[in-house]
Amino acid sequence: MTASDDGGDDSATTRTTIEVDRDVWRQVRSDAVAEGQNVSEKLEEVLEEYYDMD
Repeated sequence: MTASDDGGDDSATTRTTIEVDRDVWRQVRSDAVAEGQNVSEKLEEVLEEYYDMD
């Protein structure tokens, strides 16, 4: 399920629900805590790195 925060602007934040492997979640959560981020911010960072976006 996804929902755009402002009606569909491509540059907007989109909220989504995803399922991830428990071990992946634990690693992302651990990295986020170590870096003082929340898990959503860390996951966004990981995805941006994966897709080579700045």
